[in-house]
Amino acid sequence: MKRAPQQSGFAYIAAIVFLLVLAAFALAALRLQGAQQATIDGSVLGMRADQAARGGLEWALYQIRDSKAQSCTAIATRTLNDFVTDTGFKVTVTCAAATYNEGLDYNGGTPQAQKKNIFELTATACNGTGASCPDAGSVTARDYVERKRSVSLCGIEGNVADC
Repeated sequence: MKRAPQQSGFAYIAAIVFLLVLAAFALAALRLQGAQQATIDGSVLGMRADQAARGGLEWALYQIRDSKAQSCTAIATRTLNDFVTDTGFKVTVTCAAATYNEGLDYNGGTPQAQKKNIFELTATACNGTGASCPDAGSVTARDYVERKRSVSLCGIEGNVADC
């Protein structure tokens, strides 16, 4: 009597398929970890940019409150490169002012007119390579981050205070 040939090798195929599935799971986990790390890095850069913009606003507020004329002439549009060494971000500060007279009568007279100066301060922080922020040349860079903050300030006749 002749014996039938033994079939073998199915376990090898199953082991190879199992290893391929396991390798696919490991690759997916590594990709997920890389994406998660990139998200965290972007979040940290965003927070640093936001704090640099806030520092730029505080600098501008000090310049207005400290000046005797309390005008935008000390600021106008200025890029603060001092922040680069501390934070890695350039900050561009802009200032716009408008003067209003309140209390005018219907003829335009000033029986109780009060002069008010409204300052609009904006600070933009970015980590681009250009001379100022926003940096259009660096927008396509992988780690480019930009944050903008603004504040309005009211002053009554040379005295900066809340109106």
